[in-house]
This record gives sequence, C-alpha cells and structure tokens, in this order.
Amino acid sequence: MSQRRPSDAKIAELAAKKAQLDARLTALDARRRLSRKKDEDRIKWFLGTLVFDRLSAEPALQSIVRRDLPERLTQRDHDRGLWQILFPDTQEDQ
Repeated sequence: MSQRRPSDAKIAELAAKKAQLDARLTALDARRRLSRKKDEDRIKWFLGTLVFDRLSAEPALQSIVRRDLPERLTQRDHDRGLWQILFPDTQEDQ
C-alpha cells in the first residue's frame, strides 16, 4: 500500500494557520505582560504613597529610608533635591 503524500496546498494552508496562531499567541502574551506591568506599577505607587505618608510619623521607617534610599538615587542635582524634600532637617548631600 502506498501512502498519500500531503499536497503542497495543504501544507501551505496549515503553515498559514500556524502563523496566524503564533501571531495571536504573541499578541496575547504582550497584552498579559503589559497588564502585569501596569499592576506592578500600581502596587509600587500604593506602597510609595504609604511610605511617604507614614515617613514623618514612623522613626523606624525613617531610619530604613535614610539608610537604603541614597543607593537608589542618582547623582543628579534633582535627586539631591528630592532628598531634601524628604528630610528637610538634614544637610546631607545625598
């Protein structure tokens, strides 16, 4: 018994369908990553707001921020100005 070989047209049709599915998967994955990034950014905003609001009333939190924030700041003058907004009582050049 001889096997029938798939026609070139059938192979092309299946390849086109595969390409469409791959494109849909790529688009869905991109949307999922964007949604996850937006969620993470929103969480960071909430946490930042919470820390900022509590900073003056919580000495332990203030100590953590004073210790860890300088390594996250760049050397730009703007960032040093932000430090002075957070801690106006200090003369540190962070």
